[in-house]
Amino acid sequence: MTDIQKAAYSKRLFAFLADAILVAIITSGLFFVFSAVSGIDSHSAKYTEIKKSYEERYGVTFGLSNEEYEKLTPEAKSNYKTAVDAANSDAEANKAVKTYCTLLLSGIAAGILLSVLIIEFAVPMILKDGRTPGKRLFGLGVMRNGCIRISAPVLFIRAVIGKGLFEIVLPVFILFTVLTNITGFFGIILLIVFAVFETVSLVKSGGSSFLHDVLTDTVVIDWNSQRIFASAAERDEYLKKLEEDKAEHGLYS
Repeated sequence: MTDIQKAAYSKRLFAFLADAILVAIITSGLFFVFSAVSGIDSHSAKYTEIKKSYEERYGVTFGLSNEEYEKLTPEAKSNYKTAVDAANSDAEANKAVKTYCTLLLSGIAAGILLSVLIIEFAVPMILKDGRTPGKRLFGLGVMRNGCIRISAPVLFIRAVIGKGLFEIVLPVFILFTVLTNITGFFGIILLIVFAVFETVSLVKSGGSSFLHDVLTDTVVIDWNSQRIFASAAERDEYLKKLEEDKAEHGLYS
């Protein structure tokens, strides 16, 4: 009972998916509220309005594919390039799109972090057993290596900083910058680095520990078969008693 009863990977995956669904629902609700308060749609509408004005002024349609662009006459290509350059140099349009992107990323990041804070930290603390709804549903739990109960500070670092910030928000942010050609190849390299670190963590732990577990020295276990101690002193006292019983009776308790 003092051995680490690591959770089956399949059960851990299903627990993760259950929690991820809850996080996605809460994130969507928080982002809806954030959008209404920040007026993010007004900046997008402003940018669209300015872009449309340049399309009408130059008689073009922005966003042509390479194939469509190549079909244009030389005069049309020149006119299209002039229209693109004029729109790109419009200070009001640039301000609108930058504000929109900033608010979009801020809203998504804040929504994810708050959702993870609720599902991965607040709920486990309220239930007083360190377990998320997904872990409770599939009979799993989390503890420090050494069979020690996870504390509130460690749980916060594991859930919000390790999982929420480093494993969700940062990769999503980098992916956004890659798709919008802000970081380009450098962003792809960063995503690969994240994937490599995650893979190394899994391989070294035999498929049981992600980066957030490595960061906090925690492990996901089978709740019903795992003995968890309040402290290292309590664990050592228990092991000492086992040895005394063995010496006295020749039996394990």
